[in-house]
Amino acid sequence: MAAMISGCSGKGATGETSDGNIFEEAVFIKGIPQAEGAMAVTVVNPWDSTGVLARYMLLNPGAADSAATQAIRLALPLKRLVVYSAVHAALLAELGYADAIVGVADAGYIKTPEIAARLADGRIADIGSSMEPSLEKIISLHPDGILISPFQNAGHGVVDKAGVPVIECADYMETTPLGRAEWSKFYAMLVEGIAPSNSRVFDGSRLRYEELKRKAAAYDDHPKVITELQNGGTWMMPGGASYAGRMIADAGATYPFAGNTSPGSIPMNYEKAFMASQDADFWLVKSFGEAMTLNDIARNHPLNKRIWAYANNGIYYANTATTNLFEETPFHPELLLADYVAIFHHTGDSLRYYAPVAP
Repeated sequence: MAAMISGCSGKGATGETSDGNIFEEAVFIKGIPQAEGAMAVTVVNPWDSTGVLARYMLLNPGAADSAATQAIRLALPLKRLVVYSAVHAALLAELGYADAIVGVADAGYIKTPEIAARLADGRIADIGSSMEPSLEKIISLHPDGILISPFQNAGHGVVDKAGVPVIECADYMETTPLGRAEWSKFYAMLVEGIAPSNSRVFDGSRLRYEELKRKAAAYDDHPKVITELQNGGTWMMPGGASYAGRMIADAGATYPFAGNTSPGSIPMNYEKAFMASQDADFWLVKSFGEAMTLNDIARNHPLNKRIWAYANNGIYYANTATTNLFEETPFHPELLLADYVAIFHHTGDSLRYYAPVAP
C-alpha cells in the first residue's frame, strides 16, 4: 500500500504523514491505509476544517472490511460513473478509464476529444445541467457513483434521492496547485482499485512543477504581475494565499497583493487596484470566444492604457473557448506554470494556453 506514494521531505520513508495519511500536499482529503486492499478516505469540510464532508471506505476485491465506521463503502473498481465536471471527466480519460463514464452534466463544456466522441455516439449520456440534472436519466444509467463538486451549506438536489453514492470532489477548494493535483490519486483509486499506479499522474506533475519552480527561482528578474479585468468598478484580485497567487510566486514573479493572505479572490474598487498595478510588467487575462486586442483592454476601463503592461506589450490572454485550460490544469498545474515561466522570463518556449494580446 505505502509503495504507491513516493518519499517527500518531512514525511516517513513511504511518503506518508505521521498518522499514515498518503496525501502529502492536499489538505482537504486524507487517506489512511487499513487492512490489505482497504483505504479509509476522509474529505475534510473546506469551509470548516474541523468538520468532515464525507467518509469513504475503499475496498479492493476480497479486501477485509473490519473498520467500525459510518463510512460509505465503495467496492472497487467503480465501473459506471456519472461525472458532473469536465475537469474530472478529462482526468478519467487520461487515466485510461473513459469507458467508466456513463453520464456527464453540462456536456456543452466538454472539450476532451475522447469524451466528446463518446457523447456524440451515445456511449456517454448527457444528463442535462448540473443545476437541474435529469434524475430519471441518472437512475436509468445504474451508476456505481456520482462525482460532484460540493458547495457550502448546500446539498446535491435531486441526486440525493438517487440512492447512489455521491463522491464529494472538493479538490477545487485546495489553495495550492500541487494540493489540488494530488486529488488525482483518489480518483485513480476509484476506477482502478488501490494500487501503486494510483499516483502516476500526480508524480509526473509534481516532478515537472518543482523543476519549473526551481528554474524560475534562479532568474534574477522578478517581474510584477497582475491578473484579470475589472467589472462594474470592481476588480477581483487573487489573494496572496490563493491558488493563483501561489502560482505567480512559484513562477518567479512578484504580485502586488501577495501580502493579503486571503485564500480566495479579493474584491477591490478599481482605483485602489489601479494604484497598486500601474507599474505591472505583465497582465494575464482570460477571454471566451473572440481573440483579444488592446482595444478590448482599453474599452474595459480608460485608465487601463496607463498600466505599464499595456504600453510594453506585456498583456497575455487565454481564450478558454479554444484551449483546454480549465480541463487540463487542475491536475496538471505544471502545464500552466510552464506558460507563466515562459512569459515572465522570456524563455522563448512555446505557449500552450496564453497568447499576446494583439495591437
